[in-house]
Amino acid sequence: MANKQAYKLLRNEDVEGFNAWVKQWRKSGKRSIDLDDKDLSGLKLKGADLANAHLNGSNLRGTRLDGANLEDARLRQADLRKASLRGANLTNANLKKAQIKGIDFKKAKMKGVKGL
Repeated sequence: MANKQAYKLLRNEDVEGFNAWVKQWRKSGKRSIDLDDKDLSGLKLKGADLANAHLNGSNLRGTRLDGANLEDARLRQADLRKASLRGANLTNANLKKAQIKGIDFKKAKMKGVKGL
């Protein structure tokens, strides 16, 4: 089940508020944020801290994730077509069976990415 507050902040493109929420979430001892199967398509989420996020099956089509932290994120079967991940950190992210046609990985950190 997705965390409602996290999802609401992202849907409103409130990256600053989301990142502050994530910081508090992690201070409470939690690591991952469940956003599986959520629609985040076409949003501007530049610099979002989505490290360890569960985004399996999520719709991120056309989403701008430039400079976002997606380290260790789970993006299995996610729709990332035409998304922008310029300068994003995808270290050890899992992209198995993700749809990646037209994605912009320019200057992204890709060490250990699975599924490409």
